Amino acid sequence: MPQLIVSFGFNKGVPVAGDDDNGGSLDVIDVRTVLSRNPFRDKKLRTKRGTDPEVQADIQMTPDFLLSMQILKDRVEMSTEKVFYIGCTGGHHRSVYAAILIGKALGIPVKHRDIGR
Repeated sequence: MPQLIVSFGFNKGVPVAGDDDNGGSLDVIDVRTVLSRNPFRDKKLRTKRGTDPEVQADIQMTPDFLLSMQILKDRVEMSTEKVFYIGCTGGHHRSVYAAILIGKALGIPVKHRDIGR
């Protein structure tokens, strides 16, 4: 199981082998299709982040949200990499919230690479 979960934004650059000490391999999930509700589309939520309750409530309205999160959690849990990357478009909303939930459920620390960018 990973020792760290990192949320990131694809538009800020995809993590590449060598970004961490994984020894040349990466495990990455793209949540853009799984969590199809994008808070960025709502002007009131655009400047908020996946750490904000309003954004979290919006993401939770994604169809099959709980099932999707369970599948994502299972995928992270089965990973053998030291670092697991969760990405969305900008790294501000969906990947942040997914990383928080999965990290909390599995007791894994979380880092948000692009939350302030």
